[in-house]
Amino acid sequence: MLGFAQVGITSLDPMATLLKGPFSMHLLSVLGFFLLLPVSVILLAAFLRSQKKGQELGRQLSQAREQQYQDKRQLSERSQLDTLKDEFISTVSHELRTPLTSIRGALGLLASGTIGELDPRALNLLRIATNNTDRLIRLINDILDLERMESGRAPLQIRRCSLHDLCQQAIETMIPMAESHTVHLEMVPYTGANSATDLLFFDGDSDRVLQVLTNLLSNAIKFSPSASTVRIQTDATSDSILVKVIDEGRGIPVDKLDSIFDRFHQVEHDDARQRGGTGLGLSICRSIVQQHSGSIWAQRNLIKGTTFFVMLPRTARASDLSTTPVPPLVAPVEGAILVCDDDPGIRTVVKEHLSRQGYVVLEASSGEEALRLASEGPVEAILLDLYMPGLSGWETLQRLRNHPATSHIPVVILSVLSSSLRPQLTGDAQGWVQKPFNEGLLFAELARVLHHGEGPAQVLLVEDDDDLASVLIANFHDAFVHIDHASTRQQAIRYCVGRRPDLVILDIALPDGDGFSFVEWLRQQPPLRSLPLVVYSGRELTDKEMEKLRLGPTEFLIKAKVQPQQVETLVLSMVKRLRSRHSDLISSGPAA
Repeated sequence: MLGFAQVGITSLDPMATLLKGPFSMHLLSVLGFFLLLPVSVILLAAFLRSQKKGQELGRQLSQAREQQYQDKRQLSERSQLDTLKDEFISTVSHELRTPLTSIRGALGLLASGTIGELDPRALNLLRIATNNTDRLIRLINDILDLERMESGRAPLQIRRCSLHDLCQQAIETMIPMAESHTVHLEMVPYTGANSATDLLFFDGDSDRVLQVLTNLLSNAIKFSPSASTVRIQTDATSDSILVKVIDEGRGIPVDKLDSIFDRFHQVEHDDARQRGGTGLGLSICRSIVQQHSGSIWAQRNLIKGTTFFVMLPRTARASDLSTTPVPPLVAPVEGAILVCDDDPGIRTVVKEHLSRQGYVVLEASSGEEALRLASEGPVEAILLDLYMPGLSGWETLQRLRNHPATSHIPVVILSVLSSSLRPQLTGDAQGWVQKPFNEGLLFAELARVLHHGEGPAQVLLVEDDDDLASVLIANFHDAFVHIDHASTRQQAIRYCVGRRPDLVILDIALPDGDGFSFVEWLRQQPPLRSLPLVVYSGRELTDKEMEKLRLGPTEFLIKAKVQPQQVETLVLSMVKRLRSRHSDLISSGPAA
């Protein structure tokens, strides 16, 4: 037994020897390898995943860089397109409006018979040319207006407005057109709550809303049959106001009630040719209404015609309730202009225009009050409405003429009636201005009946377009005005250095500078810093630009929108008014 045990132990010794020898190290290495293999696999998988994720992040980064590059490129291209658009608008404003103004002015001179009478065939050709020129001018003006509104360059001038007054003004504006089409305009009285006092006030740009109303009325008149009626109807809720323009025309097809507000859309292709439209009027209306956070749409009437709806937001105020205006107690002032009209709105507008031109204004709401003010103190001229309750304008005029203290005062009729009826109505008035009036015409008619200065007025015309300059000068051929023409900034400066003009007509686009730098030069010259100025520009000016151009009495006119004949009217009124003030100062002598 002992021997066997010894033999067994002896037989196990080689294994123990192996475990204690080099083989043990090899075995441990193999076992370690198998133990580390899963860890290695896990690490390799993690490495591969991180590498894949890194590649994905790299790809995303590359895409982001590419997108950034594309966005930057698009911004650059959009900036270039905006620059090109601005250049195009500037080109349209100046390079098209200026020659069109020359063409329209020349046609106007021919039609007026300035160069002699024309035979009927020539007059017909002239009429065709004039109508198509006017249509092209309207198209350009509409395109520019729409672009300015949609680009935000025509901000709204928000103030409290009366919808009733705007509708009434729109009707008065469109009466001549309605009469030429034998269409009757009617305003349906508002019958809502507090209809006697609630005049439907809202916050908005009165000029823009009036533009919408006149455009809708114009379309309704053009598409209405003879002897029909176009109606304006108003309604209101606590938070909105509604205007309806209802016509009795052919109506708009149901499938085109929405598309008519698109640019250049016509119900029929020959509408623009037959009706004289541009296809942009309703687009402009929609843009204006949307700027007011409102809505505009059209519906076909059940029997005949179409109704256009304009809804605007509204906030009622306690101050909106109308009260009977108390006539202001104003003492007569030397050289005052007396405005007699029962409509306080008309008096306010006229007073504002005249005050800006340096006139002192008295107001009278009735014929009796006008007679009292005119007899109590010196009144330079009277603007007189014909239709007034109580003592009418005709009766007031006759009493003015029959009273020794007022018989010498010149009277200018301010009426909705056309001046063509003047001889049949009264021969005792010295002037006539039709409502709604153009302020330039009002100034001209008023200045015509007042004193005149000595010698011809010296006017400097600064205009780089020789054709337009020739047309403008030709319009002054019968006026007591001498016009000198300068086509560059340097020529204008040399003229002013040599002789001080009475007034400057200025185009802001000049070949060797611009009107802004010329005005800045004038400001630095003490004798010229208050010079009267008429800016006759090919584009609309911002308020900031207008402020840079103001000197003395300054007016801003837009080429194509204001024709050369109207420029002449405004210039003459400004010159005569300034001459009158200068003569008054000389006659009164130095102050004590």
